[in-house]
Amino acid sequence: MSGHWTEKLFIEKPEYFKRTIKERFKKTDSEIDGLIKLFTEYGVTKGSRILDLACGIGRVAVPLAQHDYNVVGLDISPDYIQHAKKYAQEKQVEHQTRFIEGDMRKVSTELKNQTASFDAVINIWTSMGYWDEETDENILRQSLALTRPSGVFIMHTVNKDNLLRRFQARDFSDEDDLVRLMDRKLDLETSRMINYWTYYYRENNGDLKLLEKMEINHRVYSLNELKKQFQDAGWSYKKSYGGFTLDPLTMDTFSMIIVAEKP
Repeated sequence: MSGHWTEKLFIEKPEYFKRTIKERFKKTDSEIDGLIKLFTEYGVTKGSRILDLACGIGRVAVPLAQHDYNVVGLDISPDYIQHAKKYAQEKQVEHQTRFIEGDMRKVSTELKNQTASFDAVINIWTSMGYWDEETDENILRQSLALTRPSGVFIMHTVNKDNLLRRFQARDFSDEDDLVRLMDRKLDLETSRMINYWTYYYRENNGDLKLLEKMEINHRVYSLNELKKQFQDAGWSYKKSYGGFTLDPLTMDTFSMIIVAEKP
């Protein structure tokens, strides 16, 4: 039996969500452009050391290495880490990347002897909030210890205020022969999004065969909540943006980016 839902989704059944990650490659170029602009604005130069928390299959880490950054990626999924290493080799940046299988809740232990060595920490595509507020704050605090003075943390996540305005109780994704039905509810008392994902395989005749059911339960944050969490963890809040276009954050912005600096 699985423990936390992250174990089932990322360790036991990694092939399902890996399809979704691969679909995200369509947006990678624009995301990298936005990240590099942020790096430039906050003094993270080419050759800097970047920590990619929850790096997945290296979708962001490898392109950053292609732009002459040195990237360490940490992810809980053995399958994703192997995929990331292969991707780095294919793009000939294996010497500028290091991918580590590990739990970001214990990031300081997973990256022992790396104290104050990173110029920036990135966490992309709503990869926090999986556990509880205390755990998220602890991850931020551990990340602070791994970052040099004046280094930055760049977080990209869903904008809770926009989510409330456009909430959809049911949706689906269609990825070739894999169909995902998503039923959602938002617990207003805890600000946790509870997703019920049902995966189907589309057979040659068009019929759908049930593959797997999963419950995905994660915390969604407002800007104000995340700003306080960063500050409580010891970071200095710098600025927010409405996604990788770096436009101002508004209630109409689907995602948000928060930049915090180590004092």
